[in-house]
Amino acid sequence: MFDNEFCNDKENNQNNKCCPKVVFTILPTGSTGPTGVGPTGPTGPTGPAGETPNLTIGTVTTGAPGSEAAATITGTAPNFILNLTIPQGPTGPTGPTGLTGPTGPTGLTGPTGPTGLTGPTGPTGPTGPTGPTGPGENGN
Repeated sequence: MFDNEFCNDKENNQNNKCCPKVVFTILPTGSTGPTGVGPTGPTGPTGPAGETPNLTIGTVTTGAPGSEAAATITGTAPNFILNLTIPQGPTGPTGPTGLTGPTGPTGLTGPTGPTGLTGPTGPTGPTGPTGPTGPGENGN
């Protein structure tokens, strides 16, 4: 322990006898040295064989036109589920007209429609031959 009054007295604190003085000098930082690259080390031992993964397709969703395709994998090893979102593509051009199909069966007869207007009277026909005389005054 030291006495502050004694240390603050210049006469008693000559040559740093009482309170040591610490001086820091800040020097400029030098440039970074080159990164060392050594030779590649030896290959390590082969690890144990892992489980064969079981990949199941989950949901396949149509995304909005122009959106990005997306994929997520869920589940835990070795059972994984792949979910996909695929954006809707643009509508394609109209295709050529197909062949005419066969005629279908005749449908049921519909209801009778309303009576039409009476047409004009036709021309008078030729006179027919005279028929036999029927019973009468002179006919016994």
